[in-house]
Amino acid sequence: MRQHIFGFSVVRRLRQSPVFAFLLAVLLCGMLAGCITGMHIPQGNETYVSELAQLLASNAAGKMPSVRTVAACLAGAYGWMLAAIILAAIPGRLLWIALLMAVRGFLLAFAMAAVLTQSGLWGLYICLVSIVISAVLWLPAMLLAGTAALDVGMNRERSRYLFSLKRNGSVLVLSAILLLGSVLWRLLAVPVLLGFAGA
Repeated sequence: MRQHIFGFSVVRRLRQSPVFAFLLAVLLCGMLAGCITGMHIPQGNETYVSELAQLLASNAAGKMPSVRTVAACLAGAYGWMLAAIILAAIPGRLLWIALLMAVRGFLLAFAMAAVLTQSGLWGLYICLVSIVISAVLWLPAMLLAGTAALDVGMNRERSRYLFSLKRNGSVLVLSAILLLGSVLWRLLAVPVLLGFAGA
């Protein structure tokens, strides 16, 4: 009963589906492409890294984040999940969500590779604090949300898509909570940790 309430049985079912394995493979391919691309940024070109560092170290003095920063962070986190839900309702849904996952994986690995290439060992700390820990929360959220949306989109009529999403509602709520944790980490913990280290 408890597993049903918290959606763990649904999570297990979705995690064992071929769609989940497919989206995970696509995400990993995107990450591989992003890693290769990020490592080939010219060493003398600091524009990418300076912009990335400015983004990662915003509010590093420990001040409260601005409303604009909070809005951008929320839109960046929940926009991907909303895109997956919308794309699962249109024809070609598997292709579109696969592309979405590949792009998300590409951006993650590109940011990490760019920081590591330009900053060396110091980049390891920046990556761990600002990218990796946040990704530990939003990666499963994206995979579960994409799988849940596709599970409904491929097995329901388009007219009943939104109504049928309730079947996987617990998974979407869990994904939203994980994304919120990622947002809170980026807004509250990252600036403080980078500020302590003098980033």
